[in-house]
Amino acid sequence: MDIPVKFIHCADLHLGSKFVGVLSDRPELGKMLISSTFEALDRIVDKAKEENVNFVLFSGDVFDESNETPFTRNYFAESLKRIGVPCYIVYGNHDFRRKWEDSIPLPDNAFVFPTEITSVYYPKESPEVEIIGVSYSKANSAKNHALDFMGSEDLYTIGMMHCDVDIPNSPYSPCSTADLKGRNVDYWALGHVHKGGILSKEPYIVYPGNTQGRNPKEIGERGAYIVTVSNGRVIKMQFFNTQSIVWSDAEVSITGVKNITDLMDQISSKVTKGSIVRVTVTGTGILDKNIRMNRSDIIELIEARTGCFCSSMDVKSSPEVDFEKRIEGSDFIAAVLEYGKRLSILDKGELINLICKTGGSAYLRSYYEEMSADELRQIIDDSVKYIIEKLSEVDVE
Repeated sequence: MDIPVKFIHCADLHLGSKFVGVLSDRPELGKMLISSTFEALDRIVDKAKEENVNFVLFSGDVFDESNETPFTRNYFAESLKRIGVPCYIVYGNHDFRRKWEDSIPLPDNAFVFPTEITSVYYPKESPEVEIIGVSYSKANSAKNHALDFMGSEDLYTIGMMHCDVDIPNSPYSPCSTADLKGRNVDYWALGHVHKGGILSKEPYIVYPGNTQGRNPKEIGERGAYIVTVSNGRVIKMQFFNTQSIVWSDAEVSITGVKNITDLMDQISSKVTKGSIVRVTVTGTGILDKNIRMNRSDIIELIEARTGCFCSSMDVKSSPEVDFEKRIEGSDFIAAVLEYGKRLSILDKGELINLICKTGGSAYLRSYYEEMSADELRQIIDDSVKYIIEKLSEVDVE
């Protein structure tokens, strides 16, 4: 391989993701997010043409089965046509079944790996690169496909899989790092894990991550790798961003903060304009009640001051009450704190039974069942602190 070979490795595009929670609560943001998955693909197309790559690898979950509409299928097909060079595709657990495959075929420069391990070669004449891949045949697969891969000793070999590495008992083609070594595969182009990273360089074991973060847990930049290979080894790896919107976290403390303006300054210093931010408020101070009881107003102010979308505000702050000291007392505040402490150790089912004990709340049971135990405990914590705030006002008066 005297002449360098350059390729793009991407995965988990999830074209047309619905972002259901965001779309129902914030329609304008939901539309931006839906567009963002397609914009990420556009950036891959642009990078492929700009860098004159030899081929592009798509390592699974191009879209979700439920989101593979004629529009998403056609958009993907047209994008591959625009790329112009060979595009190699394995399908994963979300796109293993495709409704529009026959009526909207991919262009001639696209090759989809079947559900049996298959090898193709680049270029077809006088090949220098072998690409081995396998697609999912169903949503879950406990089979360790890595054990059946074996590359050529004479060619630079790329292995394409959608899988979990070093996660025992995973239902998504689990394998270990050790399984990926000693198979004459020089570069493992993996997909499925949305947080990108290079797990190994001997051989290269790479997750590019998804191309657009889809929820508050997928914070930070998202993108793909452009890889250059010469004389049988990687000489350059470059990560490039594809996301339109970045999800971020901002933790701020109210301790020692006297007014909301100063708190907004603190938040502004920790976020980037245009991102979707999840704010966590900690500390102890006089602002606790104001923030806790006026969440929607504070969120609106955060957005106005920062130019960000605020997806949520998690209030973990406390009023200016020494909880440890007060719980030892014999007044009503001590009783409230003690009861809250007992509730905090209950499991999810017990909490739901307690919250839905009255006839007026029983019809909301399905709503609470969708929450996690931590979210239910947050309701308890908020309630305890609210009661303490009101009782403290009485004490002052």
